[in-house]
Amino acid sequence: MRLLLTTLVAALLWLGAGTALADPGLVIGDGAPAAPGTSLRAQMPCEEPATTPVTGPGVTGGPWERDADGHQPWAVFSAVTVAADAAPGPVTVTATCGGRPLEATITVAETSGSSWRFVGGAAVLLVIVVAMVLLQRRRRAAAR
Repeated sequence: MRLLLTTLVAALLWLGAGTALADPGLVIGDGAPAAPGTSLRAQMPCEEPATTPVTGPGVTGGPWERDADGHQPWAVFSAVTVAADAAPGPVTVTATCGGRPLEATITVAETSGSSWRFVGGAAVLLVIVVAMVLLQRRRRAAAR
């Protein structure tokens, strides 16, 4: 009987171990790619007074602040700016809370290259349509 009770208690402890709330860590934006030059909202769980702003290649963060109305007293908030010349792709950023490092990944969107590709594609499509219209007119004129 002791073995059965011990086994049940151990199983319950083992199953319950995975249900604890995970530390959400550093959260920046909503997960969507950020265009260069934009500002994102950042949040991290931190009750310590000693913090460092978000930093990373092409990314800078402002000072951490608590909610003025006292909501979420365990969290601090900041604005994070993606530099106008930031390279597209994933960027790992870090901040600290009481000496504890937290990190997150921001995806910098590709903007200038994709817009030029769009304009180039539209120009090629326009040339094809104009050529088709001119060829159709020639065929009609030749058929008369």
